[in-house]
Amino acid sequence: MAEDDEAVEAEIEQSEDIETLQKALAEEKGKAEKYLASWQRSQADLENYIKRAEQEKSETVEFANRMLILDLLPMLDDFERAFASLPVELDEQNWTDGIKLIYNKVKAVLETQGLAEIRAKGEYFDPYWHEAAGQLEGEEGIVVEEIRKGYKFRDRLLRPSMVMVGAGNKNKIQEESSEDR
Repeated sequence: MAEDDEAVEAEIEQSEDIETLQKALAEEKGKAEKYLASWQRSQADLENYIKRAEQEKSETVEFANRMLILDLLPMLDDFERAFASLPVELDEQNWTDGIKLIYNKVKAVLETQGLAEIRAKGEYFDPYWHEAAGQLEGEEGIVVEEIRKGYKFRDRLLRPSMVMVGAGNKNKIQEESSEDR
């Protein structure tokens, strides 16, 4: 009987050890799940940080490019004004052609970076792309004259075109106003 009691006691101890081990295992599984979830959150936070840092870097580079190009636009305007006022006898000289080549190269480099002219003359006036400087006789709402070229950089407005907008036929307006009197 003593042997049976010892065997029962051993089984009880063994079952208590199994229950203790199962509880310890359940606790460790809980900790492991908690650590895994924490690691996954940290991994997602790191990925989000990397994406955000890359986006900020890209935006900073684009802003710097926009500012540099915006600073270069007055030079393009100066070249265009100089070419427009160039006397005919100087227009066919080699050095004039050289300056025109330099202008075209600068413009080509800026265009490869994303600079594009805004079409203005003959287009409908669009206050987003055009800045009205006044009105002239011409078809109402149509850009009659471009005073200063406008540009966009990567499809975003960089500088609006300064334009004169058609006010319609002034003779008709004057006739209508005199008839009203």
